Formats: sequence, structure tokens, C-alpha cells
Amino acid sequence: MCRWFAYLSPTEPCLLSDVLITPKHALTNQVNDHYLPRLIAHLPDKITAEHEANARNRILNADGLGVAWYTTSYSDFEKGITGESEDGKPHEGLRPAVYKTIQPPKGDMNYRSICANTETRCCFAHIRATSASAVTQVNNHPFLFGRITFMHNGAVSDFIDIRRGICDILDPDTYANIEGSTDSEHIGALFVHYLSEGRGKDSWDEDYSVHAMATAIRIAVKTIIDLQKEILGAKRKPNSLNLAATDGTKMIACRFRNHAIEQPPSLYYSTRAGVTLNRKYPDHADGKNISDEGPKKSEDEHGNHVIVASEPSTYIDEDWELIGKNQYLLVNKDGKAIIQNMMYGQTWDADDEEA
Repeated sequence: MCRWFAYLSPTEPCLLSDVLITPKHALTNQVNDHYLPRLIAHLPDKITAEHEANARNRILNADGLGVAWYTTSYSDFEKGITGESEDGKPHEGLRPAVYKTIQPPKGDMNYRSICANTETRCCFAHIRATSASAVTQVNNHPFLFGRITFMHNGAVSDFIDIRRGICDILDPDTYANIEGSTDSEHIGALFVHYLSEGRGKDSWDEDYSVHAMATAIRIAVKTIIDLQKEILGAKRKPNSLNLAATDGTKMIACRFRNHAIEQPPSLYYSTRAGVTLNRKYPDHADGKNISDEGPKKSEDEHGNHVIVASEPSTYIDEDWELIGKNQYLLVNKDGKAIIQNMMYGQTWDADDEEA
């Protein structure tokens, strides 16, 4: 399974290198190293805690990197001094820029240069471990739909069998926006289709509530399960769907697996770790003594923020909470996080004898 990191704050920018490269447990190092506190076994008579943690958290994640960060540059230059856009459509506010590569992130100088010189109040970053689809840039997360950014960790079971069913549901613009062949991009397209009610790309720039985003995520997940029931029947298998989406000001994430007792891949969140990850403030992600590096800003000056990540990236375990199975994390424009349970019926469950 893949690894990902998301940061969102209404006021406090982060430096990409501070959150993605510098820490010992940063996403860049999760290519071959994992840190999974508080994960436990849920089949104690059959498997060990180590097996439960590793079953859906693959050791190597070396099949592609993607980073999306939000900036106002496009709208600032598009509207210029006239206050009007060239195409007559609104382009206010934040838009995502993206960098994708299949090079290993530790040795990618372009990636390191971008991260060392880019600050943002919202970023999504992802390293990929493919199970079937090709290793190519277009298959790297995050995926962009207008100003909406989407990423996934996990797998849609028997995706090839239901892929055509997914595509038949999509409106023409959302279908045309799919550039790769992954299950992840297709479930992202389902999410955007339901969020925009199938109205196409002109609606992707609208301001949707975080609750509308949560509803669209749930309907997309339910659609996957319904197609599997219809096409595969009793042979269907459970899905691992850790999903995240943002428009640059709001964010939704979920940790999902439709099995009675098995756990999804790991997913944590924090509303405090951003201070430790920001070099302007005291402390260091690895607990190093940096008192000789000059004055720092007060911790109280740091703005509201939420980080969602496959693994904690700071040494303070208490700053991170493990998101429960089949739960949402909703982050509104004020930067406040809310945990909610996904509406879920037992008929969603599937068994997998080889799990």
C-alpha cells in the first residue's frame, strides 16, 4: 500500500521540506521505513500484531512520487489589473500546482529544490506502491480535478472487473479527466462526479461544504461495493480505501475497510505536530536540541492546522491520533478537525480467506 501526507491551515504556511523531507519519519523516508504506533491486532487468535500492521502497510513504496500544493499565483496573474479573467470564468483563490515523478524521492534534486523553496497552507503528498497498474507519472497521486485534489492509499479489489461499470456512471468531463489506469484515479473521479452532481468541469471550482465532500466520499465507496456485489457476487473481496480530498481550504479524509474485523491501512491525524515540523518554532521533529539556532517564534503564535498522514512524522507520539476504522476526518475553513463515523451497514462487509 502507499503512503501519504496532507497539511491544511487557514493561516499558517508550512515549508514543504520541513514537512516532507527533514524529519526522520518524513514521507520521503517512508519509501523503505515505517513508524506505526498504536496499531494492534484484531485477530489475536490467528495473527500477530506485526502481521496486522504489515498486511496493509507495504514495506517498500518506490513506484512514484507526487506533491500538490495550493497557491494563488494563477488567479493573481489571470485577473491582472482588470479584475476579469481571459475566459470570463471565475478563477479566484487557491489552485493546486503539482509535481510528479517516478524517480526515487531521496535522490530527486528537482523535488528537493521545489520543497526547499515552496511554502503553502495546503499540500497533499504521496509515494506509491503499485499492485497492478503501470509505473508512470500519470498514475501517480495526487489527482487533480479543477481545484479539487484527491489521493488514495489501499486497493479497490478486483478493479479490472468493475472498471467499466465505474466509467459508465461518470459524466463526460470527469471521465475525460482520467489520464491513468489506477483504481485510485477512478474512485477519485467517482467522488468528483457525485460531489458536482455530474455537472462537469465548470462546477469543479464551486465552493462545496466539507459535509458535501463527506457525502460524496461515502456514495463513491458505496458505488464500488454495489458494483462488486452486482458483478462478482459472493466472490467479492474487501476493499482498503483510505481516501483524502481537498479544495485548498477544506479537507475530508477517511480510513475504510469493509471487513467485519480486519483493519484498513494506517492513518493518523494531528492538530499540534505542525509546530514541531516548522523551523520557525521551538523543537525539532526528531527531538534534537536546537537551542543554539537563535530565537524562535512562540508556540502560541502558530495558527490552527490539521495534518493527516499514513504515519506520524514527529517524535511526540501524543501529538498524533489513530483514525478509527470506517471514520471520517472533516476539516473546515477554520482549520478545526471533527471525527465522525461513516454510515455503514453489515451488508457492506466482504470476506477474504487469504487476508
